[in-house]
Amino acid sequence: MKKLLTGLMVASGFAAFAQMPYTWTAGVNPGWTNTGALQWRNGCAVVTTNCNGNYTNNLNTTYTSPTIDASCANASTLSVTFTANGNAEYTWDFLFIEYSLDNGATWNNPYGPGIGWTGNFGAGTTIPAIITPTSSTFRFRFNFQSDFSNVSTGYKITDFDIACNVVLPVEIYSFTGKRVGSENQLDWITQSEKDNDYFDVEWSTNPEAEIWTSIGTVQSKGNSTEKQNYSMTHSSPSVTKKNYYRITQVDKDGARRTFDELVLVDNTMKENPLKEIVNLLGQPADENTPGLVIYIYEDGTKVKKFQ
Repeated sequence: MKKLLTGLMVASGFAAFAQMPYTWTAGVNPGWTNTGALQWRNGCAVVTTNCNGNYTNNLNTTYTSPTIDASCANASTLSVTFTANGNAEYTWDFLFIEYSLDNGATWNNPYGPGIGWTGNFGAGTTIPAIITPTSSTFRFRFNFQSDFSNVSTGYKITDFDIACNVVLPVEIYSFTGKRVGSENQLDWITQSEKDNDYFDVEWSTNPEAEIWTSIGTVQSKGNSTEKQNYSMTHSSPSVTKKNYYRITQVDKDGARRTFDELVLVDNTMKENPLKEIVNLLGQPADENTPGLVIYIYEDGTKVKKFQ
């Protein structure tokens, strides 16, 4: 029995693979092979069973890609998306999506047997990404089926894209900095690491001009899928200008990636000595106490912080 597609999948990153990132060019015949009515229609510059009017009854028609070398160097999965608009008789006529990892010898429905799109696509709907394994002999096809009664306008497929789901070598969970006496303490946590060699910590008093100076490196703790804590102390920050910091991650092969997040520590401000830290009940706490705490300074200033 055919089923209405209701499941959604999360879209993922974009990167190159062996055969350039695969995408249809808007308004250009993608050159796939058709069997039956579903095909590129010059009159409306989209892939569809018909440009105008309604499709016919008893259709079982496919539009199949050539072989695509989708063997990603740094990923084990692909994201496949397309955009369509139009309508098909709800719960009776369907557009199915299938892929093959063996050049078309066998086909897979990513949503499960008999599950496809039906009903109204609206003015233009981009499906959530279909996640598939990589393959050097990857093929994809659309299959449109109608039953013996009640037809509609049909679907018009306007684009189609495949991209590698590249896993970044390092994911930063947090990056913070604070003034400690005459020095600045920098702390960061990684969510995961793969083939990471070290971190290059950089400092600037003029980040707009992209003037950065390395103040030291911190060795990676190795491949991990758990959070790892790192820290560094900058012993000679500027006391006349604001101090900005950033992290550049360096792979074992020398590849570098600078994270966008900057940390600001303003050493130009007169330091207000901390008197105590308490929780909301007034009980003693410290910098490691989780939850909402109150920092009380010598001049009476109180600052609530969530730790």
